[in-house]
Amino acid sequence: MWGKRIAVVVVALFLAGTTTAVAHASTGVSPASTSWVSADRGWVLGAGTQCQTQNCPQLIRTLDGGTSWTRVKTPPLAVPETGRLRVAFANDAAGVVTDGEQLFVTSNGGTRWEPSGIKGTVGALGFDDSGFLAVIYDGKSSRLFHRELWFGSWRPVPGIEVPGQAFGDIAPGQVSLSVVFRENRYWTRSPSGWLEEPAPCTVESATRLGTVGSSRFALCSFDPGFGNMTKELRRSEGGPFKTVSVPPREGITTGFAVSSEAALVAATGRDWSFVHRGPGEKWDTLLTLGGPPFEDLAFSGSSHATLVRGGPGQEFAEVYRSVDAGLNWKLVKV
Repeated sequence: MWGKRIAVVVVALFLAGTTTAVAHASTGVSPASTSWVSADRGWVLGAGTQCQTQNCPQLIRTLDGGTSWTRVKTPPLAVPETGRLRVAFANDAAGVVTDGEQLFVTSNGGTRWEPSGIKGTVGALGFDDSGFLAVIYDGKSSRLFHRELWFGSWRPVPGIEVPGQAFGDIAPGQVSLSVVFRENRYWTRSPSGWLEEPAPCTVESATRLGTVGSSRFALCSFDPGFGNMTKELRRSEGGPFKTVSVPPREGITTGFAVSSEAALVAATGRDWSFVHRGPGEKWDTLLTLGGPPFEDLAFSGSSHATLVRGGPGQEFAEVYRSVDAGLNWKLVKV
C-alpha cells in the first residue's frame, strides 16, 4: 500500500517538475469529458480546435484548479461520430481514456499509454481499490473487465455478464448491468470476490450507482415523459435498498453523484439542463442552463464536484465546478 502511495507522489512530483508547455485559457481544446482527483488536480479530454485535421483528440491537465493547463501525450483515439470521448483518472498517475471503441490505460500520468487489446464497444468506466473496471459489449453480450491500477492486462470478471448491449454503471464496490425492460442485474464486491445481489432498481429503470463509506446508493430513473421522468434515490447499508427521497421529475437523467454532503442529479429536457441537489425530503435545483446535457457529473471529495456541458460539435463545450457540494457552480476556463 505504501509503495503505491509513494509511486503516486513520485509521479505527481515528476509531472509537476518537468512541465514545459503550460496552456493558459484558451487551450484550443473543446471539452468532451473531465475527471478530477481533487479540487485542484483534474483532466479534460476533448477535440483540438487548432489542429490541421478535424480528428484531433487532446488531453490536458491542471494542478491549480483550472488556472493553467498542461498538454499531455494523447493516445491515438478517434473523435467518435456518435458517443463521446471519455477520461477517468483514479489518482495523479493512473487513468483510462476511450473513444468508445478503443480503450487505453496509463500508470504514469500519460507519459505512456497501453491499449487494452479488447475488441468491442466500451460502456461504463470506473475504478475502486482493486483497479480499473470497464463494461465491454462484444456484439453478443456485455461483460465486466478488470485491470490493476499499476500493471497487468484486462481480464473479464467471471460471472458478470448479460446478453445484449447493456446499460452499465460502476461505483466503488458495486456494478449494475441492465437491458431496459428485459434484464437488470447487480453485483457487489467483498474480500472474497464479486457476489450477485437483488438489483436496487426494477427492470423498467435506468440505474446509477454511488458509494459513500459503507453506504451504497442507487438512483432509479423510470417512467419517462416529455422532458421528465420519475427518479428515486435508494440506499443500502448492507441489506435491501430502500427509497430515501425522490428528486424532481424534471429532466431525463444524465448523471448522478453522491458524497457525504449531498446527492446530485443531472437531467435534461425541453432544451434545458438541470442539476438537482438533495438528498433530503426537499430537493433544490441550483444549476439550470439552456442547451446540451450535462455529463461526467462526479465528486472528487465531499465538497468538490465537476461536470461537462455539451461537447465538441455542440452549441457549448464547457466544464463547470462546485466547491460547496453543488450549491454554486462556476465555469472553468479551458
